[in-house]
Amino acid sequence: MANNENILNGMMREVLRRRADYDASDFVAERAKLVEAWRRAHPEAALETGPAHHVLDLATPGEVDSYNRPEIWESDIFQVTVRRWTRDPVFHTTGGVIQIGINALDGTARHDWREFQWIKNQIAGPECEAFELYPAESRLMDPSNYYTLWCFPGLKRIKVGSNEARRVFDSDEALAPQRGFAK
Repeated sequence: MANNENILNGMMREVLRRRADYDASDFVAERAKLVEAWRRAHPEAALETGPAHHVLDLATPGEVDSYNRPEIWESDIFQVTVRRWTRDPVFHTTGGVIQIGINALDGTARHDWREFQWIKNQIAGPECEAFELYPAESRLMDPSNYYTLWCFPGLKRIKVGSNEARRVFDSDEALAPQRGFAK
């Protein structure tokens, strides 16, 4: 019991020591300095805003449970290949799986989180969670600038990531340099 008290006392001393670090600095002012230094170093990026959302149009209808007959969606920037399966072999839910393959029409390695989130919302819905897999090297597939999101509509929440409520910041609020949202 005494050993547990020693551990707890040591932890409390460490917490108090670290809190003193926070009290020693004005973090709002420190953040402002960081953002200003970033803006000076990257003036073009500081003026950039995120693109307006690009609505996808269904170009080619597909077949459910057919790998070879996917839906093809397009915007002015992306082509999106959508494969839908009724069976979920990963989490075993009743909602199936939606595989969303994304590539930029100009062939570049465009990989923008906000744009991919918008595509996921249009195809699978705003409350469907998805992930992008970075596989073991032995399973790596990288034939082109093509990105895949895996969606599980029958799963309320993938038990990875933060449990906090939505928290989104624009460029003037972000914790680190961030481009602004389209106005």
